[in-house]
Amino acid sequence: MEKEYYYIGATVDEAIKKGLKDLALSEDAVKIEVIEGGSTGIFGLFKKEAKVKLIPLDEEYNKEEAVVKVIEVEKKEEQVVKVEKTTEEIKEVKVEEITEQEAHDEKIEIVEEETVVETEATETAEETVKKAKREDYIVKNQDRIVSYLQNIVIAMGYPDATVDFREDGNRHFTLNIKTEENTSLIIGKRGVTLNSLQFLVNNFAKKFSSHYFRIEVDCDDYRENRKKTLEDLALNLAKKSKKIGKPVELEPMTSIERKIIHNALTGIKNVETESRGEEPHRYLVITAK
Repeated sequence: MEKEYYYIGATVDEAIKKGLKDLALSEDAVKIEVIEGGSTGIFGLFKKEAKVKLIPLDEEYNKEEAVVKVIEVEKKEEQVVKVEKTTEEIKEVKVEEITEQEAHDEKIEIVEEETVVETEATETAEETVKKAKREDYIVKNQDRIVSYLQNIVIAMGYPDATVDFREDGNRHFTLNIKTEENTSLIIGKRGVTLNSLQFLVNNFAKKFSSHYFRIEVDCDDYRENRKKTLEDLALNLAKKSKKIGKPVELEPMTSIERKIIHNALTGIKNVETESRGEEPHRYLVITAK
């Protein structure tokens, strides 16, 4: 029968770290389930801690034996610290007061210290590898994130709506909404509703990871079509600016859309783009000479 251990923390990562330390196991030696994602609440009120369940993959795992091993490791680490301190004390002794035997002992201690440094460097490298292999909690909880968005869209009047989850790399993800109905209500004017859904999803997903990530919400390939529209608009307005001899101002846009226009005009001679105003009314100005 599987042994289950429950832990809580301010975040999911913190709860998992507590559990792994308590069980004296590495992350790849346990099965992790997020029970509660935790919440910072509103203005500090109604704060909720994260809760996780850890299940050792080794059915014969004994917590008491593992803890004993940890204590033994800690004792060894204390011995290493004592060796380092002894080495430092030896270095402070004046050369003329060191006997031939003491000098020999000092040489041995210094060699041991170098060995300790090398071991610590190796452990640091191993920790880096483990961190790189750590499973992404956004991917691990994709079903809950998908269900969250799907329930909102269904409540908007799209009972047949489905949502696909896709990994794009560099901790970027896409949720694509599919439905047989007219999607104008989901997308909204110039993607306003879609952007709002995207904001809600990213805010919801924060409970599963304290690391950087970005989730894009799309529907009927709107994002790609919008990108093409903005690139064409950028080129046309650059031509207009050159023709009339004046800068051309665009309507307020999101930072992502402003970046699309900026990238479309980058590299074109005598064409400049500048962002002005404050969010959410920040806009671009195109100047062509």
